[in-house]
Amino acid sequence: MSIQSFKNKQLEKCWLSGDCGKIDTRLRQRILNKLDYLDAAVAITDLEFPPSNRLHPLKGKFKGYWAISISGAWRLIFQFKNGQAYNVFYDNYH
Repeated sequence: MSIQSFKNKQLEKCWLSGDCGKIDTRLRQRILNKLDYLDAAVAITDLEFPPSNRLHPLKGKFKGYWAISISGAWRLIFQFKNGQAYNVFYDNYH
């Protein structure tokens, strides 16, 4: 299991129990799919596929974090060290 911790408790609850009640219904399935990719990753480069992930390192206050696209301006943000994902959350960057 690659995902070790979440910054967002709602996201953690959705991932662990399937209780996604507070997450926008239009985003739920895409978020869960992206979490599946993240959980399966053993190297950061594993997240380059599919290309729609648009994997990229972040800068500024999120230096040391990575992001993959969920939908539109929504993205999944996380730290990735030694094949493990930490501090996972989602955000709308606009």
